[in-house]
Amino acid sequence: MPCSGGKNGSTISGRWCHTPRVSDRARSPGDGWVVSDLHLFARRSEGELLMEALLPQLRGARLLVLNGDIVDFRWSTLSGHAETGRCARAWLGRLLASLPDCEVHYVLGNHDCLFGYSEELESLGRECGRFHWHRLTLRLGHTLFLHGDCTQRRMSLADMEAYRDAWSRADRRGRAASSAYRMADHLGLTRLVHRCHFPRGRTLRRLTHHLDDALVNWRANIRHCYFGHTHEPFSDFLHEGVTYHNTGSAIHGMEFRPLRFAVYGSDVGRFNGEGNS
Repeated sequence: MPCSGGKNGSTISGRWCHTPRVSDRARSPGDGWVVSDLHLFARRSEGELLMEALLPQLRGARLLVLNGDIVDFRWSTLSGHAETGRCARAWLGRLLASLPDCEVHYVLGNHDCLFGYSEELESLGRECGRFHWHRLTLRLGHTLFLHGDCTQRRMSLADMEAYRDAWSRADRRGRAASSAYRMADHLGLTRLVHRCHFPRGRTLRRLTHHLDDALVNWRANIRHCYFGHTHEPFSDFLHEGVTYHNTGSAIHGMEFRPLRFAVYGSDVGRFNGEGNS
């Protein structure tokens, strides 16, 4: 099955890959955007259409954070992991070409942490200096981004590593299972399950428990935290001195909520995280 989208998406012309000069905009607030849970290439996903509709607003952005589960290897309708990875690379190439002045950060989630996909991302980062990927977290100034699968249950950093390791080797589900899942989405059953499993208070307790173990002194340094995974969007929720935001999901029947955040010149090209950072 061919990749969806425009032609020659895997080729990134060098003219799209210049790095914006920080000095031109130093210390002035600008636009950053964060999205998550597109679940591209899954039968249940409306991610490509929603991102296409969002693109006119993204063209003024200086930073875009793709905050996990951007690609769905487990539920992909493509022929296998290799084709899904190739089509994901092509999609990212088209996105970068559409946003020539934007720095793009990709934080992995459980559905796109597949073993071997990081090699595609690493190669893309070498080709385009505006693209960076991060395995678990990204920090820009006083703002923290992570996918949020640490809220699936109460997890230490070691628990999270084991959880991701299992997902990194996950097999692709078949057409029958995919169709059943899509029917559950249409009936509203999956949204009900998410609401029951991820009530806001319990979710934030799991999240802060994980961060207390994973990131030293994060409470002293972080003012805003953006995450996804739960498919339960909200914004501007203050909890124990940190303001939390969730960007929802592009799965059919769920709410997709891209969010803007303030960017300063010092944030562009300077960050803390893993991957090729």
